[in-house]
Amino acid sequence: MGIQSAGEQALTVPVHRGLAIARRKFFFVVNRKSGNYSKWLVQIRLGEFLTTEGVTGEVHYLRDTEALKARLDAAYDEGVRQFVVVGGDGTVSLVASQLRGKDCRIGIVPVGTSNMLAQLLGIPLGARRSLELLLGPHRVRDIDALDIAGRLFFLNASAGLSSFSISDLRTEEKTYLKLLAYVATVVRSMRKAKTRRFHLTIDGCPQEIDAAELFVDNAGALWMPRLRTSDAQLDDGRAEICYVNKGTPPELGNAVLDVLLVRKKRLSIRFIASAKTITVDCAEQIPVQADGDAIGYTPVDIRVVPAAASFIIPLAQ
Repeated sequence: MGIQSAGEQALTVPVHRGLAIARRKFFFVVNRKSGNYSKWLVQIRLGEFLTTEGVTGEVHYLRDTEALKARLDAAYDEGVRQFVVVGGDGTVSLVASQLRGKDCRIGIVPVGTSNMLAQLLGIPLGARRSLELLLGPHRVRDIDALDIAGRLFFLNASAGLSSFSISDLRTEEKTYLKLLAYVATVVRSMRKAKTRRFHLTIDGCPQEIDAAELFVDNAGALWMPRLRTSDAQLDDGRAEICYVNKGTPPELGNAVLDVLLVRKKRLSIRFIASAKTITVDCAEQIPVQADGDAIGYTPVDIRVVPAAASFIIPLAQ
């Protein structure tokens, strides 16, 4: 049985010894534009998974959010409780937002560029092993999210050099250059790395900060789990607010070394507060990014949602 490229397909499983097997139902949301979709033979791996005895499922190829929302709601009404995202961090946050408030579990087949959330949750990278996790021993972990304009994000949100870089990032660069694409766009955006006056409201208290980069951190890591940006945890009910003061090469270079060397005493990344609600505004309107996607411009309201989504992860995590 193949996977229909037109949209979705319900698959049935055979009868074993005259008895119907109790089937495990999955709904897959596939982003074929993800950075490693073709490289990791995702189409073949999905086909193998969906013809496994005892499994039935549907596949929805991501095109627009309205069609996605309608299919997710329909699948939930039909009794599906296990939804699997085949894509990167941005696709995961999109699907989790559409499933918000539903009693369900989310699996991840991490085929994006960085797959930071999957790394933090201990989910194997690549299609084959992450699909095997869905049928093998696993547990479910509830994690927090950042609510921004009704959409959930799990890693971070920022305004400054990083958000200008994300806004300048081209899709083809992500596809072919992977993580090097982010480095290239940062270099391109350096001319915009200047200190700006930010107006913050942190749990109801106003505060002003001069910064070249300001970020609200839910995950506490960048690129890979061991490279820490703050003390934030995925399930502590709060977010860490940090900043880099100047946009000069020495200051930005030290910020990179703060992360790469995992410095306990950071030289450039400065901590402001740990909070549940944050409003970020700026003296000039600048872009905002969240989980690696450009999402709009300042001002932006951010609220931490405890236990916002449940993810299927390995037992050892």
